[in-house]
Amino acid sequence: MTNKGMTPPIVDTDIWVYLILSGYYERIIAYYGYLQFSDVVEKEILKWQSNTQEFSNVARVFKNLKDQHDVRVIHFDDFDALSQASINHTLSEYGLKTVDILEKNKGEFTSLLYALHKDIHRFKTNDRKFKEEVEDTLDETFTFVNWIDILDNYSTNFKEKLEIQKQVDTKQLKMKKQNHDHKHTKQDPRWDKLKQLMR
Repeated sequence: MTNKGMTPPIVDTDIWVYLILSGYYERIIAYYGYLQFSDVVEKEILKWQSNTQEFSNVARVFKNLKDQHDVRVIHFDDFDALSQASINHTLSEYGLKTVDILEKNKGEFTSLLYALHKDIHRFKTNDRKFKEEVEDTLDETFTFVNWIDILDNYSTNFKEKLEIQKQVDTKQLKMKKQNHDHKHTKQDPRWDKLKQLMR
């Protein structure tokens, strides 16, 4: 299965994490030749370097594939001044700051805007709320692809699809626990005392 003549999709952070946890990134890259990311999403992915060995792989594989040109990053500076102004203006309409400032959910918005300006018609994201918010403003040639779509299209059979979904779910639970434990260890100890007083 290969389709290297088709423009590779732009990928969001959440889908990249699923692709790494499942190993499906290899299949998607084999199909398209490479994957595209916004510079904002690249920054989000590289934050994973500080995770445990198992999950820092999200960033490490990204960097290795970028060095091999299997992952390509679209930079804000690649756009002309008019496109840059348009991108920043659209971000502000959604209550976000300019591209250079990291904010929650900015990866989805910049990826979509970069895709529209670069004539990329496929966006791989798992953010349903975001999709619902912007879908009506896009023409019918633009396609959102979520994790279930990827499982359906790239699994060799139904059994593999179920096994991979279970594997990813298990790893996600482990990640959430590690994240919770990490936040708890970094939390100011005075909060626990305050909570006890409130009981």
